[in-house]
Amino acid sequence: MPTKQVLGLKQATDNLRYDLSKIRINKSVSELVQMGKADRDKIPFEKLAQYKAVDRDIVQGIQHVERKLIQELLPLRHKRLAASAFSFFRGTDELMAFDLSKQVSTNIPVVISGDAHIGNFGFYASPERKLLFDLNDFDESTIGSWDWDVRRLLVSILLAGEQLGLDNDQNQEIMKSAVATYQQILCECFDDHSAMERYYFSTEVETFLKSEADDQPLPKLWRKILTSASSRDSERVVKKFTTIDSRGHLVFKENAPRTVHVSDKRFKEISDHLQKYDQTVSPDVTVLLSQFHISDIVRHSVGVGSFGTRCYLVLLTAIDGSHLVLQIKEALQTRRFQGFDVTTPYSQSGPDNGERIVTCQQVLQRASDPLLGFYHNDSSNRSYYVRQFWDMKESMDLNKMDQDDFETYTKICALLLARGHAQSPTAAIVRGYVGKKKKLANSLVDWAVAYAKQVHQDYAQFLKALDNHQLAKEADHDA
Repeated sequence: MPTKQVLGLKQATDNLRYDLSKIRINKSVSELVQMGKADRDKIPFEKLAQYKAVDRDIVQGIQHVERKLIQELLPLRHKRLAASAFSFFRGTDELMAFDLSKQVSTNIPVVISGDAHIGNFGFYASPERKLLFDLNDFDESTIGSWDWDVRRLLVSILLAGEQLGLDNDQNQEIMKSAVATYQQILCECFDDHSAMERYYFSTEVETFLKSEADDQPLPKLWRKILTSASSRDSERVVKKFTTIDSRGHLVFKENAPRTVHVSDKRFKEISDHLQKYDQTVSPDVTVLLSQFHISDIVRHSVGVGSFGTRCYLVLLTAIDGSHLVLQIKEALQTRRFQGFDVTTPYSQSGPDNGERIVTCQQVLQRASDPLLGFYHNDSSNRSYYVRQFWDMKESMDLNKMDQDDFETYTKICALLLARGHAQSPTAAIVRGYVGKKKKLANSLVDWAVAYAKQVHQDYAQFLKALDNHQLAKEADHDA
């Protein structure tokens, strides 16, 4: 076991350097709304309905991605991608981004999730230990056009709805309802609420979900998740993921290849880099972390699209014997298809990717994990972000929803997406553009239906490539 290392007190770093100037504009809300209305003449809703097929080789694209991933994890990654068309869609967000870059777009910039499918919303704890529900994945977050997020949300609704056995008419009605919710909330944000009211909007589960369900009691499924999430904390992580080794030390259990202990060299490297991370959190968190030392570290892979990247769990033990588990995730460059140009008017090449993710998450989420931070490994030129593992984190099991629950869930996701976008001042332009007309929903749904067919074609091509052993020929061995 490597020598215990305490997370020391460090002086805070400079402010985040991710450039947010593209969403700052020196105009009043009414002026911005009028700008959005004027944009309808330049880009009418009908143009958003037109899907333009893009010539690309998805096998080549996936190979480019996987050359940067850990080779021994690729079979498990492929198994997750192959589970369904929806799983494939979730794990290849960069492919849709490439396609979106070739479509007609409004190009009205806001801070976007970049991967706003319905599986990327979930429960987590606020600093006050309240259970919240919000966007919870920001690996692809950036400044971009609002409609990229809405389109990805709609396609995910259709693919998930198909898995639930809903027919085409039912799925289209649910998608249109989601767009209508997005329009309604964005209009309310700028017509009825001040900047501070938009900022302080609550996503606490008990109050928020009840109000959004027309004052009806929470469905049983939500109640079950609420109870489950509330019990997911660091001490439960310790019970589930750790054991006592032959020397009497508390260590993580191994489950190769998904969960394996790191080498002594990697242990020291991560320990040293956590000192850098310590400089990116607030002073109160720095003082908190100074009470812990590092007990154990494993590489632990999670997710679908991110499965195969460098992810670690760090077991920390406090001076009072309590525990904290941090998760370290590799922060890859947005849209990871090398050779597939997805440059947008708002692309940035300078900021650290961990810094980008942390910045955008703090903008889009009403309350973020206070332990959220980042660091850069200069020797390998890799970026990472750090957060608390589990900590009341839970997600909805979409496969267990009936039609009513599914529609309620999609509306809540659309609402939260609108609330997140509304944190950007430029979202007032979006409000002017989207208005309240049903024609927008019809156009975006038409595009989503056409793109879902493309996803099914890509999924079939992926399965064929797996059968022909075209994938996993080359990859990075470094873990």
